[in-house]
Amino acid sequence: MAKKTVRKKTAAKSKSSGKKRGPFGLLKDERLRILVALLLVAFSFLLLLSQISYLFTWKTDQSFEYNVSWYDTHNTVDNWAGKLGAYLGNLTMNKWFGLASLTFPFLVTLIGLRILKIKLVPFGKALILSLIFTILLSIWLGYFSENSIFLGSGPGGR
Repeated sequence: MAKKTVRKKTAAKSKSSGKKRGPFGLLKDERLRILVALLLVAFSFLLLLSQISYLFTWKTDQSFEYNVSWYDTHNTVDNWAGKLGAYLGNLTMNKWFGLASLTFPFLVTLIGLRILKIKLVPFGKALILSLIFTILLSIWLGYFSENSIFLGSGPGGR
């Protein structure tokens, strides 16, 4: 009788251990997990590069028509990350949070490092503080630079 209960417990353990729950449950395969993490870190580098370049080339990046001339080779942008960088820079710096959106590459890098199981800072605390800082800085910059034409919509975004 004792052997049957042991078998049931081991069978229950093997069934429950096969499925991981939570947000990282899809990343069971080690190769997929590393690939996703490296893609996130690479995307954060591209986002940071496009945002820094947008600080210098915002006038030409805003005049680019994305829906009409995305694949046209005659229309060029001055962004260091190309047309995709001009789009990302315009989206984050002009339409979203302005200069405060420079925290997004940091957050995406933290998520990528968290998937790689590298813990530099406490993830939850860094995420919450960064999001609060982003929102408050955007509001503050938008309030104090109301009539500024820097970055098109001002340093606080729209």
